[in-house]
Amino acid sequence: MKDFEVFEKKADIFELEQSIMQCWNVVDDIKLISHQIYDRSKPFTDDELGNLLIGIESMYQLKFEKCFNEFEAICREYHKYRKVYEIVEQTKDDGK
Repeated sequence: MKDFEVFEKKADIFELEQSIMQCWNVVDDIKLISHQIYDRSKPFTDDELGNLLIGIESMYQLKFEKCFNEFEAICREYHKYRKVYEIVEQTKDDGK
């Protein structure tokens, strides 16, 4: 695997993991809204509730897009390195 050390790492698996974890926040955000709907002394108007939901939808659309873009970058990098590794291994085998 030392052959891979010559490449600059562009995609970061840690960033992908963080993005995935941030997407799980949608569960907490929905819980917060649902608790507010039932526990609030003054109920949300239809407009207020609609705006909350539209805001969450927009925010998570961005988060999921970011997450998927990071996933695609890691996949591209993996396949690029795998091809190079296969070439290096083939060259080693041809030299024997």
